[in-house]
Amino acid sequence: MSQNEDFKDSTGFGLISLILVAFIAFPLLPMLMGWFTMLR
Repeated sequence: MSQNEDFKDSTGFGLISLILVAFIAFPLLPMLMGWFTMLR
């Protein structure tokens, strides 16, 4: 049960959330840029 203490670390959780956001955002960036160019 000591692994739960590692997960409670704020830096570890911040790093995990940052990686998840990057994995979701990077594939969407070209799509967003395409939308901006189409709208102009």
